[in-house]
Amino acid sequence: MPSAWFIGPLVIKSSLIILLASFIIGFVSFRFTSPFTKTETKEQLNEIGNVLIVFVIFLWVGKIMVHFQTFLNDPPAILAYPSDSRAFYIGIFLTFVYASYKMVRDYQHFLRLFFSWIHVFFLGSFLYEFLQITLGSGTYTWGYLGLLVVLIIIIILLQGKIKLELLVSIAVLGWSAGQSILSIFFHTTVFQFTLSLFFYLAMFVGCLSFIIYRKWGK
Repeated sequence: MPSAWFIGPLVIKSSLIILLASFIIGFVSFRFTSPFTKTETKEQLNEIGNVLIVFVIFLWVGKIMVHFQTFLNDPPAILAYPSDSRAFYIGIFLTFVYASYKMVRDYQHFLRLFFSWIHVFFLGSFLYEFLQITLGSGTYTWGYLGLLVVLIIIIILLQGKIKLELLVSIAVLGWSAGQSILSIFFHTTVFQFTLSLFFYLAMFVGCLSFIIYRKWGK
């Protein structure tokens, strides 16, 4: 597969096509593996789509903030800059603030949405990394691929058998801990974003702190 597709003046990277295809298949797979009713599953997928759109918007906001001087001098030039890990962190933080607003309004609704997002994210990530390996560009992704397989199996086997809050906690703690360990020994990426060990550790500690607060802090 070529590294990019040219449609007139528009350049579309192959990695973007793979990313979109992975998420589309992840959405379709969730329809068949979801523990919710058909109506609830459809509602969750619609909301996940909205959250993804919000994240993409905030990712662009992050890119503008990182390259703010360039944006002031020549706004169209910002299109030439790829979104890096700094823009990713800003996008994730702003999306988390947005999602937290939903959690304050209805924690159970947020929990179902977060679980659905984890489901789609793991499936999409697995397909993305698998295709990267198949195309010969995923040199360091075998460990991450194995981690995703384990987490997907755990989620599918345990959904409906344990509380949703516990299952979400297992998924987040497992992913962040696994990525923390992998990042010590290998170059790790998430959809080609190179994230620091501190990010994974912060996610692990944040999730663990929230669990402790929910169990003993009230």
